[in-house]
Amino acid sequence: RVIVYDQPGTTRDSIYIPFERNDEKYTLIDTAGVRKRGKIHEEVEKFSVVKTLQAIKDANVVIFVMDAREGVVDHDLNLLGFALEAGRAIVIALNKWDGMQPGERDYVKTELERRLFFVDFADIHFISALHGTGVGNLYQSVQNSFKSAVTRWPTS
Repeated sequence: RVIVYDQPGTTRDSIYIPFERNDEKYTLIDTAGVRKRGKIHEEVEKFSVVKTLQAIKDANVVIFVMDAREGVVDHDLNLLGFALEAGRAIVIALNKWDGMQPGERDYVKTELERRLFFVDFADIHFISALHGTGVGNLYQSVQNSFKSAVTRWPTS
């Protein structure tokens, strides 16, 4: 149901996909990627951004997928801040990791530590959506993040 393609703009609307895994029910919301404001020209793309922000508000856990080849860019930080302000649990996935050289990977890991200090609680996964590498590991992080987010601690 979800198209995997390496060009921006493949997903235009938020697609809600209910599924079950290990007797747990989930709804995956696949959203359009969000580019910098200056690069958003079409009305359809502006609509996609609004739908993506609404999907973040609708979610319990946000799996924030970034292009590993781009590293951490400013609009990623803004969206992560939005998810954090919305009170959502966050799991981070660096996609297209399989196509990177070891030196590039080291640089991206250093940048993650430096720029994502404000979400240092979030699990980070290095994946390939195209080949499915590492994607299965996201489930445990989603479950753990959700449990942490809904746990209530007594105040007395």
